[in-house]
Amino acid sequence: MNDDMDEGEDYEAAITATGYGPFQYWLILIGGFANASDAIEILCVSILLPAAECDLHMTSEDKGWLSGIAFIGMMVGGYVWGCLGDIFGRRSVLMVSLVLNGLSGLASSFVQTFPSFLVFRFISGVGVGGSIPLVWAYISEFQPPSKRGAALSIIASFWMVGNVIVAVFALVTIPYDIGFQAPGFVYNSWRVFLTVCALPALITAIVMMWLPESPMFLLTKDRKDEALDVLRKMYSLNTGKQLYTYPIKILSTAGLKVQKETRLTKWGTFTSAILQTWRLTKALFSRSLIFTTSIMIIINFTIQFGYYGLWLWFPELFNRLEQYYNEHPYHNVSVCDLTEYHGNGTQQNTCKDDGHNVDTSALISILITSIAPLPANLWTIVCMDKLGRKFFLVFSMFLSGLAAFGVYLVKSSLDNLILACVFGALCTMGFNALDCLGAELFPTHLRSTALAVTLMAARIGAILGTVTFGYLVDLYCAIPLLLVAAFLIFGGMLGLVLPNTTRIALM
Repeated sequence: MNDDMDEGEDYEAAITATGYGPFQYWLILIGGFANASDAIEILCVSILLPAAECDLHMTSEDKGWLSGIAFIGMMVGGYVWGCLGDIFGRRSVLMVSLVLNGLSGLASSFVQTFPSFLVFRFISGVGVGGSIPLVWAYISEFQPPSKRGAALSIIASFWMVGNVIVAVFALVTIPYDIGFQAPGFVYNSWRVFLTVCALPALITAIVMMWLPESPMFLLTKDRKDEALDVLRKMYSLNTGKQLYTYPIKILSTAGLKVQKETRLTKWGTFTSAILQTWRLTKALFSRSLIFTTSIMIIINFTIQFGYYGLWLWFPELFNRLEQYYNEHPYHNVSVCDLTEYHGNGTQQNTCKDDGHNVDTSALISILITSIAPLPANLWTIVCMDKLGRKFFLVFSMFLSGLAAFGVYLVKSSLDNLILACVFGALCTMGFNALDCLGAELFPTHLRSTALAVTLMAARIGAILGTVTFGYLVDLYCAIPLLLVAAFLIFGGMLGLVLPNTTRIALM
């Protein structure tokens, strides 16, 4: 700590004095689209599964691994980029992760074999894994306590925006005969779809060049003058007044753990970065934080096992159901009844000559389920700071677990669609609350690392969920559905023991 740490105004007073206006609105919009670009890259793979299965010769197990490989990349990337964000800054590391996400997603649209496609989707996942924890750490540190819950809920709501965008992209590309072919090379509609899906991440990274580094991060690195410059510019943009009229002249580091930068820590060697990463991770399991860290790890694992285990298979399940009802319009079946369905005996060769092995109505169903969380997102934006994070987390996970049970019981395509919408909307509230808690439960010098570690557990849950579905959906369909329900309910109950962070200043 510095000797003058008690002089001047603390960070929460300083950020409140900047006002709330155009700067935060612009920041939230860009952070929202960073979050949306991650959603696009994740969901696009599950949407293209029916269209790409013939080109890439995929089995159900291959589809499960293709969905899961992105989460393996996210698990690796989240930890590495998250720790680097606590060392080198949120903004620059976030930009690099977005560029990696976009470029690897773009490259995956051109490869012609399943193994190479898998590699590029893994690299894309590494990029996505970094941007997710960094977005929350970055945006949260620009918000006063009274506005933070609503701001983070808006950022979280852009996940729905990303889902809607990717569904629209799919509808206007995949069903149509676009692209070109050459000897040994095919660039057809689903590849065009992948190309378009890579653009939001790249565009967001470029726009972020005009945003500043987090002033709270700068304070923890004892860069007070730089932090004060950022706050003055925020004040000027929000109020329209001159920079010198900003009322705060000296910043205090009271309540923050200050780590002075040296040339080694700023430009340091690979070994130095590794050692700092280990120290940051170890600090999360100190006596004061181990309980909170452990509970957040378990909850992140359970919600993502449940959500992604089922959600990323909805496009495939919808497609199967629509194909069945096209041939049997007067029948009512559940998705689990279709494990033995072979489509007039042609299940072993369902590829169409044009390569568009997907039902358009299934894409429309995906679009509807993507829009369905809108009311839930609006509720969290308005009430997150009133009802609290714990309320939304427990309420969401318990009811979404019950909804997952219902997927096994419904018998019509409409019932499946309605239940999928309900499941997605309920899970959305839990994710929004968990995003707020993840950014607020840990001190500033560990925030990005904490988000990375807890999200690493989340990725393990997502990987196990998607792969479990891939292996069991055609054999014992009830088992993965029951697992989803059990994990969600258990995680929701654990949320009761977390501390309250609503309207409390960041550490």
